[in-house]
Amino acid sequence: MQDWDDDSDYRSAVGCAWLSVVFAVTCIVIVVGATIVVLLSLWGMPGMLSLISD
Repeated sequence: MQDWDDDSDYRSAVGCAWLSVVFAVTCIVIVVGATIVVLLSLWGMPGMLSLISD
């Protein structure tokens, strides 16, 4: 059981929690961004190239 009477332990735990949240959000943004890039490259680029070549 943790003794949260010491503020330094509490601040350290909160800092680790925020670091984990930032890391998770960064990973999610990277995955979503990569998915959007792949989808646009599969469907968006051929349509744009056909417009340019006409």
